Amino acid sequence: MKRIRFVFYLAKFEWRNVFKKGRKIRLFDDGISLWTGLFNWFTPGYSHWSGWIAGKGKLADSSWRGVWVSGDKRSEQTFYGTCYTSTMRGDDNGTVSRPASEVFTHPERWEYIEFEVTDESFETAKAWADKRVAGKHKYSMRDIRRFFMPLWMLKKFKWDDPLREICSEHGEGWATRLQVEPIEWKAWGIRKMLNEIQIRSPRRLWRDLVKRHKVPTYSLATGLRVRDESGKKVK
Repeated sequence: MKRIRFVFYLAKFEWRNVFKKGRKIRLFDDGISLWTGLFNWFTPGYSHWSGWIAGKGKLADSSWRGVWVSGDKRSEQTFYGTCYTSTMRGDDNGTVSRPASEVFTHPERWEYIEFEVTDESFETAKAWADKRVAGKHKYSMRDIRRFFMPLWMLKKFKWDDPLREICSEHGEGWATRLQVEPIEWKAWGIRKMLNEIQIRSPRRLWRDLVKRHKVPTYSLATGLRVRDESGKKVK
């Protein structure tokens, strides 16, 4: 069995994103979170998704992260493994795989859910994702515009962009290929459920997967549970 983490970025509106040069991507995150929140009540303010597979590091006490204390300094941590997503951050534009250490520069803004899946389904999903990365598929602004289309229009015109994707569509691609157990997979009908999503977003991806998998949500910074198996916030 293999483990994979679906990691979600928490958007946080800040006025400096409006006025400070170079922070427009943050304002873009805020907009995604606020708008998609209207259709996914009581979900965390997620605006971005990454799929995280484990790696190895000399300082790691696990294959995910290393934590240590140096003198009187606070605990430091670094992250290992590889993250898959579709993004416009930095010099990237499209589907990419990057070291986790480059992605999680602000761990306090990330939360994750974790699954243990079959080796075969993991390799199938990873091969599909690697092919998307190698194909240099661009980020899909056309699919972003789907967020603002009425449902009747989405169903009527089936406006899609199969050669490009947004982050939550890439996450959906992983989810529809991963299996916990073949028997359970058929019972869930998760492939059919995800294919019927009309407006894809990180909020909705998190909500539907937590509902199906019954897994808690953890803070990346602390490793502590922030939401229980039903998605309710832990006090």
